[in-house]
Amino acid sequence: MDGIATAIGKLTDALAKNLASPAEKAADTKEVQTSTKDKSADVSKSVLETATKDLAEKAANVRVKEAAEQYSATKGAMMYPMTTKAGTPHPMAGRQVCDYSMAGQGGQPLEEPSQRDKAVTGAYCKMLCAARVRGGSRMFGYQALPDHDKSLIQYGMNEMEWSGATDGGPAADINRRKLTPFEQKALLDEAVSGGFEAVPAVFDDQVIQTPLLYGQLYPLVNTVPITRGSRIEGDVIGQVTGTWGSTEGTATTLFNTASYVSAFDTTIYKWRGAITIGLDFLSDSPVNFGQIVTQQYGNQLLHDLDDVVATGNGTTQPEGVMNKATVTSVAWGGATSIGNYESLRFGVAEAEHQGNVISSAVFCGTETSYARVKGLPVGAADARRLFGTGTMGTNGYDNHSIMDRPFKINTSLTNAQLFYAILARYRMYRRAGLVIKTTTEGQTLMLQNLLLMIAEARYGGQLERGACGAVTTTAPA
Repeated sequence: MDGIATAIGKLTDALAKNLASPAEKAADTKEVQTSTKDKSADVSKSVLETATKDLAEKAANVRVKEAAEQYSATKGAMMYPMTTKAGTPHPMAGRQVCDYSMAGQGGQPLEEPSQRDKAVTGAYCKMLCAARVRGGSRMFGYQALPDHDKSLIQYGMNEMEWSGATDGGPAADINRRKLTPFEQKALLDEAVSGGFEAVPAVFDDQVIQTPLLYGQLYPLVNTVPITRGSRIEGDVIGQVTGTWGSTEGTATTLFNTASYVSAFDTTIYKWRGAITIGLDFLSDSPVNFGQIVTQQYGNQLLHDLDDVVATGNGTTQPEGVMNKATVTSVAWGGATSIGNYESLRFGVAEAEHQGNVISSAVFCGTETSYARVKGLPVGAADARRLFGTGTMGTNGYDNHSIMDRPFKINTSLTNAQLFYAILARYRMYRRAGLVIKTTTEGQTLMLQNLLLMIAEARYGGQLERGACGAVTTTAPA
């Protein structure tokens, strides 16, 4: 009965709606539309609020790029070029450049500096220059820089490796590492610096890359990193000898160890390179500024390092091959002959050529000496050249080699001086971290609005033993 009553009620409601007047039906429809519009408005308002909130959050997260981020950080392996600065074929063309290596073997691979590296280096040099014209205060120099350069220096202090000394002395206790908070403060605040001297490690790399890429002699020596000291105390170990034919009851001849281990002490000397910079140049791009400064120092080191390897005096400079007291000395009698060059070549025993050092065995003389040996005729009545005249292959004039050995050119030698040496047996000590000093003092600098920038480095070197080289001082003048 209840089910029947419910059905009758629903039927009655349906009939009532059908019999309702048009006005009543319109009122019901309007009420439904109003309700739908209200719901749509609520949805639209919610979507708008959400979008506005998202935009506000994104606006709050907007970050302006740091100055360093505006420069590419891309680096590439530094490779030896195909030709030298003189335009001759490079003996190590296509190989990666390594620092602190022996005859190009192993060592620390170097990379081409990125635009960011150059920018930080330039900003740092500009700060040192700006400090000099403000009484030497690094803090005042830093404050005088544009915000862009300040940001680059801050990036370098926080994110890059540095090399140098906390006390400005010979001990390089900062060796390719990031600065501590105290060292960061000392870099800018002379009140707590205590002689703090450090440069970005990439500054060192950019300066040394020119001698490594284009040097005649320096790339072949055994470069050893040091962190402290003005004198290195080392040693050289000799070769053990043996005997054959021993019989029972016969005493074996004992090896004399008196000179088996000999002292190899090397004094470390200061090298200084100075360039003058127009003060108006400080407004230039930090990339250009850093690149020009490092190239200037690199070009000077290119010549100076080659020169000391050849003719260093050993008293104010590293000792050169020509001044090693125990090298084999060969008398030429003022003549250029194939026999005289053979006396140099075989003045170094074959045992010294063993291992991977043979690639560093070279002749070295002047351009005139090279021209003379390449001009040797086959015979008195035969004008053909003994070493050939072809422009292709190993006999060309531009090849700069004789007797299967490279012929290196050095301008610190006289025409009467030549040597043959295994340069991997030349040990060159180098302390990481250049020291940069600036000055505007002096009438000339002030009148010309110039600044003098001086870079100091520390090197020491000599041949490990005299048997690794043969020299002559009696070649034709």
